[in-house]
Amino acid sequence: MIFYCDTIYFFVTSTHIERVVFDNLNNYSITGVVYTTDKMILLGILISFFFFMLLFRAPNKMPTLHSKSFGSLIMICILVNLVTFSTAYVYPKVLMEEGFDEEAEIEICRNLSRDLLTKSVTINLIREFLRNDDRPVAAANQLYRVAFSEKETDLLDDLGITVNEKPTPNLKAFPYQKIIVIIAESFHRDYLHFYNSRIPMETTEFLDGLVKKYPHLDHYYTSNKPTTQGLNSMFLSQSIYSDEQSFENNVSLFKALESNGYDTVFLEATSQYYNDEFRAYKKRFGMQTYRAKEDLERQGYVGSSGWGFHNDVMYDETIRLLEQNRNNKVFIATKTIDSHQPFPYCGLPEKDIPANIKDQSKNVYLKGIYWENITLKKFFHDLEERNLLDDKTLIIVTSDHNPHPSQNDNYKRLGQDDLRLSPAPIPLIFVSKNLQPFENFSSATFASQIDFAPTLLGILGIPSPPEFSGRNLTTIPEDSGYAIGCVGETIYYWSAGRQITTDMYHGKNQNDYEKALIHWVQDSYVKYFHGSSI
Repeated sequence: MIFYCDTIYFFVTSTHIERVVFDNLNNYSITGVVYTTDKMILLGILISFFFFMLLFRAPNKMPTLHSKSFGSLIMICILVNLVTFSTAYVYPKVLMEEGFDEEAEIEICRNLSRDLLTKSVTINLIREFLRNDDRPVAAANQLYRVAFSEKETDLLDDLGITVNEKPTPNLKAFPYQKIIVIIAESFHRDYLHFYNSRIPMETTEFLDGLVKKYPHLDHYYTSNKPTTQGLNSMFLSQSIYSDEQSFENNVSLFKALESNGYDTVFLEATSQYYNDEFRAYKKRFGMQTYRAKEDLERQGYVGSSGWGFHNDVMYDETIRLLEQNRNNKVFIATKTIDSHQPFPYCGLPEKDIPANIKDQSKNVYLKGIYWENITLKKFFHDLEERNLLDDKTLIIVTSDHNPHPSQNDNYKRLGQDDLRLSPAPIPLIFVSKNLQPFENFSSATFASQIDFAPTLLGILGIPSPPEFSGRNLTTIPEDSGYAIGCVGETIYYWSAGRQITTDMYHGKNQNDYEKALIHWVQDSYVKYFHGSSI
């Protein structure tokens, strides 16, 4: 019965699988993978392919169960699998031991998925459907909060962290009726010429103009990565990511806005079947409407490539939704994909690309960054044309996380310093014709993605849920800012005068500051289930 049910499952879902797989199998994606893949991995694949091709030799006499040829074929199959296993499974684990921290953390997540492949889909589905959506309550019985000692409290206070601090809303609520968050994929702060002189001025002229004119943060860091983890930090104000948070009783930015009269929409450029997002995102983040590539296709949009729909389509649909909701309160999070590694997309003909960018033909990233700049410029122009950018509208430009600083020479040539960090700074720009909420806002404040939801709610005069761990950045002094990141088991802390990196579970010779920071990060996660009281 298990085998039969597996067969039915794959038969029913095969059209989705084929559509996603073959959409991604194109020259664009293959070139990117070959260009950026580690040479050892490529060598292992070539060796594996060589042994695999030996299976297609045509012997004069067909092998039987007891023939030497049959034994040779078995040995070839074993060799193929050993080489494949070592390059795809063992080699990434070697990276972990050699100190490639970010790649190691990503591989841990991938290994969990690989392990699932050894089990029946049916068994996995049964286990999933039997899971109780009140599981966080059960988890709360197993987790407990430990009170901070006086010494820990003093150490954290020295880091700018106040234990059990509650984000405060602005004294005066600013009723933005339309809030649009543009979330660019893997977009680093230092992609902008404003921050990085190696980027030609023409590449980000419009984005630089937004930074110069509107409230922004110069030191806004990724709290977690990759995408789902980064969004989790934005919408749940949590630096730690776990499956425990993926349930319908989650406390989230979307739900807080909905309870205050906003319609909430998440607009995704990629397929809804990727990573089961059409179910997982609604459960984890709680948006009222989730729309992805397939929904856009049903609406009549065409021209998606391997990754999904490009920026121009995503911005057109965002404007359509704003037109449709002129008289409603609406929150739209638009997630774009064109700046994704390994190869960013550029939809402009060569004649429309400035010579200073074309001349650097070895660096394809510049064209992708320029495309981001041009499409965003057109988006704002279209908003103005349709009278959609008024004093009750707030546009926020940011990213889901910084790019992975590994393996790609094009990326490395863009600059040094913060471009090599993991996690690293990303853009955060607030655009509106009403900037009163930002009168006390300092661009020099250090912050991270866990502060996004409390800040937005604070601007609107909405108290943050006690489960949130971030702060309202419009109400804190510049010198008390700090940024928190947590990728896998590694915790990162930044402030104007200090940087800390420590392992949450396996750190050696940790000082008192590191131990206190670990306690605070873990307490913030447990607080998500218990509330603010201890």
